[in-house]
Amino acid sequence: MKRRSYPPKHHILRHLRLRHQVDDDGNVSATMPILPDLLDAGGWLRLGAVATLVDSVAGHHGVLQVEPDWVATLELGTVINRRAEGTQVEAHCRPLRIGRNNVVTETTIDDEHGEVGRSICTYARLPARSDNPSVGTARGQIVDYAEEEESHRPLLDDYLKITVHPDEPIIELPHHPQIHNSFGSIQGGAVAVLVDAMAAHLGQLTFGAPTRCIQAEVHYLAQAKSGPFMVKGEPLRVDSQSVTSRIRIVDKGNENRLLDVATATAILIE
Repeated sequence: MKRRSYPPKHHILRHLRLRHQVDDDGNVSATMPILPDLLDAGGWLRLGAVATLVDSVAGHHGVLQVEPDWVATLELGTVINRRAEGTQVEAHCRPLRIGRNNVVTETTIDDEHGEVGRSICTYARLPARSDNPSVGTARGQIVDYAEEEESHRPLLDDYLKITVHPDEPIIELPHHPQIHNSFGSIQGGAVAVLVDAMAAHLGQLTFGAPTRCIQAEVHYLAQAKSGPFMVKGEPLRVDSQSVTSRIRIVDKGNENRLLDVATATAILIE
């Protein structure tokens, strides 16, 4: 199987060291190493990292199904079932619907013992244009985002330049290349990392103890244009072990335009 690398603009995918494998029929799978900076305080893979893996493999799969058209993320729902074991997880994507206006996929995330999580993604199908990005067919190839090793690996939140307000449910970050997708907006997985971070932060504020995000449903409403960006969270439901929150991401540099809205659940880490 041939190997090729992607352009360096896919920064967050390179930081997570993802590797896609595309068989001769265009089916896409991908692997992500279980790295220390991707784990929460209890040793589980963070939902944001898993959702970035999912968005990359499902989006790649969608593009191959609709080429020369393109796709853009509309909705990404992810559930984490348990702690991942071993050295890596693998995502397998299958189409649920390839329509004229949208693409819907289901992706399972597995470790060496079985399923760790599952995700449903919906993508808008964008008509072919001369300025659309291109991935080529990539059939029968390994597409390697991790060709170069980093000499120093910052924590994922530091890499994305996330600033968490310690006493209130607010996160801020600038617009910078590490979060860009092919259109220069915030990459879908980076949005999921922000949702994950806010859900866990709001849980910490609620209980005064570490929490983990185990479920998130993210809706992508508009492309990020200006920045800086603000993430705000508010509790919708709180019980003795969990908090479900509503999370909004706005573009402060574009009249606080609403970019993404999500519902996420975080539970206490035992």
